[in-house]
Amino acid sequence: MRFYVALVAFFSFMSWTSSYVVHYTSSGGVCTNTCGYHGYTYTWCKQTGGNGYGWDYCSLEEGLAASGKKCYTSCELWGGSYHYCRFRDGSWYYCSMVLEWDSMEYSLKNNSCKNRCQVSGKHFQCETNHGVEHCSPFRDVTPTGLPCHINYQCAKYGGSDYRCQTGEEERDWDLCRPKDHNECTWNASITDSWLTEICTLVYSQNKSNLFFRREVQTKIFRPTKEQFKDAVHLIDKINTTRNLFHSYTLPKMYFYKESILCNGINYTSVELWSEHNTNKTIAHVIFSEILTVVKVLHLAFYTSLHSAFYSPAYTIVVSVGEPMLCSIYN
Repeated sequence: MRFYVALVAFFSFMSWTSSYVVHYTSSGGVCTNTCGYHGYTYTWCKQTGGNGYGWDYCSLEEGLAASGKKCYTSCELWGGSYHYCRFRDGSWYYCSMVLEWDSMEYSLKNNSCKNRCQVSGKHFQCETNHGVEHCSPFRDVTPTGLPCHINYQCAKYGGSDYRCQTGEEERDWDLCRPKDHNECTWNASITDSWLTEICTLVYSQNKSNLFFRREVQTKIFRPTKEQFKDAVHLIDKINTTRNLFHSYTLPKMYFYKESILCNGINYTSVELWSEHNTNKTIAHVIFSEILTVVKVLHLAFYTSLHSAFYSPAYTIVVSVGEPMLCSIYN
């Protein structure tokens, strides 16, 4: 357990978390009326698309099954034709995606994703109304997880698609994701020689604002292209904010965790190491113990990893309700 001393700073923040919420159904359709119980013991809605029926199960909010019970696993297709999640006792129930319009993901063909952009085999992909299409989890990243060349980052380069070069050869080009309109706008303040930069996210948790804070971290190493790709694939496997795991399919990637305390609030400090027991950190995230939005944890790791590759490298601090203003240095 480490203790951190608070920085004295004052910020003025503008909340821009209001957005249009889209409720999907368990079969991938879109609700055309309110997702609710409507006189039954489960939540459902009328739908368009999906399995072709006039109604289907839906989740009131992310992390809940249509029964109203909290999911223990993520809500996925699990190789089938409908989404469901499992509970702690091993039983399961239907569930669905709940996305804010401002945070919806798109394929690299610019079609809206009906489920999360995630790794399947060797590529990131998602379901769209036009079928399964490649996508990218973060800007300057290709569907395979490789980063764009530092001198040829994601742009149209005179064409109609966003693409970038990933290597030194002429053939090393691939589609990629450009910077999103809803990415962080950092508000900077200098107090007691500290440069503190805060971003209010478009996401929220139980109507509380979520914040990123970043600080330059000189102890973070620049990853190689392959290390970057492996790290992206490992980050994608995170399906809960409670337990980060070691992947046996990516044996050289490892999460190192440590508990810290700031102003009476518990945080978890997680370093992503490129090699076990070498302390070669290539991404660093600190997040509040009450954070439950997995998508935000993904975003924090991608943001730190991206900064490590393109420099300067940043530690990303995630907080709920108000910014975390403790020094992250020992």
